[in-house]
Amino acid sequence: MTDADGSASAEPQPFPIAIDDVRPSQLYVDGLKLSLVTQWFDFADPNYDALPVRKVEDEWMLTDGHTRAFVTYLAGADRLRIVRDTDDLPMDVYRTCLDWCEEEGVTEIGDLTGRVLNHDDFEEQWIARCQAEMEDG
Repeated sequence: MTDADGSASAEPQPFPIAIDDVRPSQLYVDGLKLSLVTQWFDFADPNYDALPVRKVEDEWMLTDGHTRAFVTYLAGADRLRIVRDTDDLPMDVYRTCLDWCEEEGVTEIGDLTGRVLNHDDFEEQWIARCQAEMEDG
């Protein structure tokens, strides 16, 4: 395995990337999670665990951490700290999620603005949709 700089590594190493160069793989942000993240997030000095990404068709896609990415965007940061996701993921489902995002114009983290739902609506409109896709897929 190689890091962003091409060097060999046993574990993927975090690296910075322009915030606009990372595609979200979900259409909404859970308002409850957003509230919880803003309680510990330091807007003046953003510091968070690197966000997991996968490369899909030459673009970096978030596989998790959308709330932290969105709060980082709200803080005015122009870069995200990311790390290559090595988990075994249902990539066919993630590709479908990317298609949904593309259809609704959610192609950058900033596009999640105005797409924050209360927790119950998030569960109903996003989690249930993804679970149905996993069952159908």
